[in-house]
Amino acid sequence: MEQQKNRKKALKITLSLLLAIGVIVSLLPFGAAASWHRIFSFFGLNDFSAAADFSPMSVHVLEVGKADSIFIECGGKTMLIDGGTMDQGEPIAEYLDRRGVKKLDCVVNTHPDEDHIGGLAYLIGRYPVGRYYAPGIPKNLVPSSEEYLAAQKALNEKHIQTLVPACGETFFLGGMKTEFLAPVKEGSSTNNNSIVLKLTYGKTRFLLMGDAEKEEEHDLIESGADLSAEVLKIGHHGSSTSTTEALLNAVKPGWSAISVADDSNGLPKREVLKRLLSAGAAVYRTDVSGTLIFMSDGQNIKIATGR
Repeated sequence: MEQQKNRKKALKITLSLLLAIGVIVSLLPFGAAASWHRIFSFFGLNDFSAAADFSPMSVHVLEVGKADSIFIECGGKTMLIDGGTMDQGEPIAEYLDRRGVKKLDCVVNTHPDEDHIGGLAYLIGRYPVGRYYAPGIPKNLVPSSEEYLAAQKALNEKHIQTLVPACGETFFLGGMKTEFLAPVKEGSSTNNNSIVLKLTYGKTRFLLMGDAEKEEEHDLIESGADLSAEVLKIGHHGSSTSTTEALLNAVKPGWSAISVADDSNGLPKREVLKRLLSAGAAVYRTDVSGTLIFMSDGQNIKIATGR
């Protein structure tokens, strides 16, 4: 009986504390969404994303299972590359809220596969979007999946135009140069029509491969583009179809990031890991380390992991 009373008392205290925190957050001048990592810090709790608070540029490879979603902050501007699967829309939004996101200045869908476009409908509906980029896909490859159609509906409802970037097109986001390096030419699959992005902040560089496979990698190398980068986001979740020796020789990465989860495909493939090891690239995986945050001051890169 006494134990039951103590449990009820503890529950009341917990509920009162949560209510008090909610009231405090609602009154803060920087708003509830932007406040959670500050609240966690105040109570001595760890908000992992706060690792990037004092970094002028950061690349967050989000833990979204065997899918892709990358969030980028630079100079007060934001970019989201892909949105994982449909069930990841809300968790991604929770992460963005903890980072204080009110608007996505740029959204890029590298290609329309379900594990890249799935959560975008939810996210487009939730945040104002400045620009939306997607590759031009041959008509015979345009999907009719629920995820793709939901994203198109969300774009139409928000009157957001889809921009198809030209190969070599560039723009700046908060002091960070963003280059569209691929697709160089029309590919025979959605993967080989992936947008490949190179981000340059100061002297630091990041190459983000989408789901590009060896055919698109070959076209990219043949294009003569400067592919050198300190951080390589591995294409196609570490599948053996991607991350060729030729690409690694062109990029010469010091770090690699693989967005992946345990499934029947056994990704990342051992041969890919061996190639990365031979290339001298440190391997970071979301299935092992959770969300990965690469932080740049324009000269050096540091990494923080979610676990």
